[in-house]
Amino acid sequence: MGIDQGGLAMRNRRKGSMLVELCASLAAGSMVMLLGITIIERAMHWTQSMQQQTNLQRELSQLASRWREDLSKADQFDHRSPSLVVLGMPGQEVTYESLDGQVQRRVILKDDPSAKPIGTDRYEIGRDYRARFEPETLVVQALNPAGEVINTRLRVVGKKMDPRYRIIEAEPAGAAPEVSP
Repeated sequence: MGIDQGGLAMRNRRKGSMLVELCASLAAGSMVMLLGITIIERAMHWTQSMQQQTNLQRELSQLASRWREDLSKADQFDHRSPSLVVLGMPGQEVTYESLDGQVQRRVILKDDPSAKPIGTDRYEIGRDYRARFEPETLVVQALNPAGEVINTRLRVVGKKMDPRYRIIEAEPAGAAPEVSP
């Protein structure tokens, strides 16, 4: 009789322990699934961020090449403001304007004063960046959400073979300025 009661007790306890094991397995499985979803979400975020950086790098490279080419061909340089530069070339006028998150390049023929721009290029640099013009230099800076300069992303000097041309990630606010060769 004691054996039967012990056998029944074992069966009842076994059924209860299976329920506990099932709950523990469900909890562990849920944690593993949540971890997997989190990893996938982070990977997607990282991929999107890398895609944005790649696009920015491509746009900056195209902008730098075009800026150097136009500036080397220009016979006049009119620095109207930190956001507007007009380059005079034989037969045409090229305007660079820094707008919100982009740099716009327009070409207007000099022969016809009523002419519309014959070419407009837009270089998207992103809303977290600001382009400004200094004499014969284009500077693209990264900004924080408060609008303060974090670093200088691109500094392009107009001459094609100028050794100071490079795409850089440096100089946080307050850092010592670079010494040019």
